[in-house]
Amino acid sequence: MNEQTEIEIDESKLKVLMSKIVMLENQNLKTHNANDMQMIEKIQKSIQEAVNCYSNQ
Repeated sequence: MNEQTEIEIDESKLKVLMSKIVMLENQNLKTHNANDMQMIEKIQKSIQEAVNCYSNQ
């Protein structure tokens, strides 16, 4: 049960995703439109979109 799998990570795509998350957070800090749970959902959605997009390439 100690199976290890390697995941290849594209650093440039990771940087784009991190920038998007930081932008979402900065925007919310200024507007206070979303609470913590809503921000978590937005971040999770962004991550899932990126995974779906990049896994189909």
